[in-house]
Amino acid sequence: MEQLFVSSSSEETQAIATTLISNQEKGTTICLYGHLAAGKTTFTQGLASYLGISRLVSPTFIIMREYPVTTHPVIKRLYHLDLYRLNSVEEIKAFDVEEIWSDPSNLLVIEWPEKFVDILPKSRIDIHFKATADTQREIKIVA
Repeated sequence: MEQLFVSSSSEETQAIATTLISNQEKGTTICLYGHLAAGKTTFTQGLASYLGISRLVSPTFIIMREYPVTTHPVIKRLYHLDLYRLNSVEEIKAFDVEEIWSDPSNLLVIEWPEKFVDILPKSRIDIHFKATADTQREIKIVA
C-alpha cells in the first residue's frame, strides 16, 4: 500500500499521523525518512497526541524516549528513536530495538532509519517527507 499526502501546516501533518495511527490495531515499527526540519518530529507528535501523550520531545540528544500509552487497546508504549547521532549497528542494538519492535504492544518510531536499513524489520511502515515549499510537505506512506 502506498499513499501520498500534501501538508501545508504542522496541524495537517499531525492530522495525517492521526489518520495513520487510528487504523493501527497493534504496535508496529514506523520509519521516518527526510531531511532536517522535514516534519518527522511533528508527525510523531500527531501519533503521540492520538495515543493520549500530551507532550512529545525530540530524542535527538538522548537517542530514545519511551512514553506510556493508556488510551489504546493494544499499544501500551511509544518509543521514539533518533538514529542521527549513532554510527554503528552495535550502538543501535544497545537500545534493545529488536525486542521493542517484536512486541505488538509497542509502537516504535525511528527517525533517520536509512543509517541502518539492513537491520530494520521487514514488516514496517516507511514514511518519506519532502519539503516542496516553505510550509508545504509531501508525505509518502509505504506499508
